[in-house]
Amino acid sequence: MTRASTGLHGVCALALVLGLASGGAAHAGAWTQYKGDGLLLTGLSYHWLDAPGGSRLRKTEYSFYGEYGLTGRVTLVGRFAIQSLEDERVSGDEGEFTNALLAIGGTEAAVRMRLASPGRWVISGQVLRTFQSGGENRTNARFGTGGGDVELRLLAGRSVGRDSFVDVQVARRDRSGRSGEEWRADITAGTALGDRWRVMAQTYSLHADARPDAAGYTGHRAQLSVIYDVPAGFSVSAGLLSTLSARNLANERAAIFALWRRF
Repeated sequence: MTRASTGLHGVCALALVLGLASGGAAHAGAWTQYKGDGLLLTGLSYHWLDAPGGSRLRKTEYSFYGEYGLTGRVTLVGRFAIQSLEDERVSGDEGEFTNALLAIGGTEAAVRMRLASPGRWVISGQVLRTFQSGGENRTNARFGTGGGDVELRLLAGRSVGRDSFVDVQVARRDRSGRSGEEWRADITAGTALGDRWRVMAQTYSLHADARPDAAGYTGHRAQLSVIYDVPAGFSVSAGLLSTLSARNLANERAAIFALWRRF
């Protein structure tokens, strides 16, 4: 592995943890792990969401993520989070009420396979499944609902120059039961600012059609992050996320901090 490829792989790993810390909007980049290599990541994020109708959600999330290179082409992925959730709602004649809990949420497992790597490009496919837990598991759903969703994702990444990259992903998520399907598109671009500093910009988009028992929704969010490679061999990052536009979705603002280490 060359020094340039190591740096690029590191930037992509940060793209991963930042996306996961922001609530599962984004997933792993197109690059797979080498056989026997792995990645351990932890994230801390604070979220402020204002939903249509006056409801408000305040969330603090500690996310934990790992991936392991089963072969040079296949990477195993796992993720869960500890969530502190406070939901303030306006409920007609009942006025306002608050629902608060501490729970596990965002539990997922996936297999990512590198399909092709022509030149500077990497093209991969990923199959992901979610698992039910007591916290926030699904977009526009009550706490504790969700689980059993299956997502198929196509990922394409390209290195640019010595230490920059672009990653584009599209996905279809089949939400179990009668919850319909959700389409997602995520774009990430990152580049180095010096020997140890990096900057990254990300956009997350999702869309779900209306169903007989629920309205459809569409949302677009953006995130800007700064990463520092610590001499001790790990990296730390800080980022800000904000909703650009939303239909039948909460407007979200978030502050995101992350730490990752390769092994």
